[in-house]
Amino acid sequence: MHRNIGINARRHTMAGIARILVLSAAALITLAAPAEAATVTTADTPVLRFTADGTDRIDGTLEANRPVLVDYDLTRLSKCRSQYAGGDAWSIGVYYRIDGGPIKTQAVTRLDENRHNVKAPATIDLPLGGHDLELWFHVGDRTGCSEYDSRSGANYHYTIEQPAVATFRADWSESVTGPIRAGHGLAVQYDTARLPQCRETHNGVPAWRIDVFYRFDGGPAQSRALTGDNGEPVPATVDIAHGSQRVELWFQVTGQRSGCTAYDSDFGANYAYAIA
Repeated sequence: MHRNIGINARRHTMAGIARILVLSAAALITLAAPAEAATVTTADTPVLRFTADGTDRIDGTLEANRPVLVDYDLTRLSKCRSQYAGGDAWSIGVYYRIDGGPIKTQAVTRLDENRHNVKAPATIDLPLGGHDLELWFHVGDRTGCSEYDSRSGANYHYTIEQPAVATFRADWSESVTGPIRAGHGLAVQYDTARLPQCRETHNGVPAWRIDVFYRFDGGPAQSRALTGDNGEPVPATVDIAHGSQRVELWFQVTGQRSGCTAYDSDFGANYAYAIA
């Protein structure tokens, strides 16, 4: 179910008047619902656990547009353990790629206050459209010792599920691909050109943000960030509550210096979608 809105001169003019409301900080008092909504996380991040007995398991579901946490037991790679000046001189990293693409790496160890290595779970972002997460691990130390944990060279492969995707384009059209299912995610792709107001800067750095607000069956509003510290888009997934039948979305830009605020809410009706 989706709404597809065409472009015409009247629509474009109305967008500046009715669809997007620019408000002062004082005026926000009368719009308490979106202004006071809290940011709430309704689902835990899935975890890939690599345990000391050599097995691995998934706690949760790997889904595109979400992160996954990699929790690695350091005893799985125990051969390279050189010391230097009373501290550990070795480290373990996870190497990973999506669908056979470029290889990336993160540390899964860190030195504690005594300069001994402890676990440091790594966070991997799973992009939309990605289907296969491939992992392997490597330990190395200052003597040149090297060891791999790679399922005998085959590497660890995990299937990434695809969420429904709600896309909000700069031309004021919207679409949803895939069924919106309770207990799963709804990825939100939002073109920030839809909310050009309130683009403030401070010391040359963007001082504005865009959030998606959502609620189920007319219940309490929740929100997630759609932009990062520099105004760049960040992945956002709405966790669809179990037992819900309808989700509403709307969007807000906020100038963090002046309190300037504008909304994209389909003329106040919000963007409403049925949940399968």
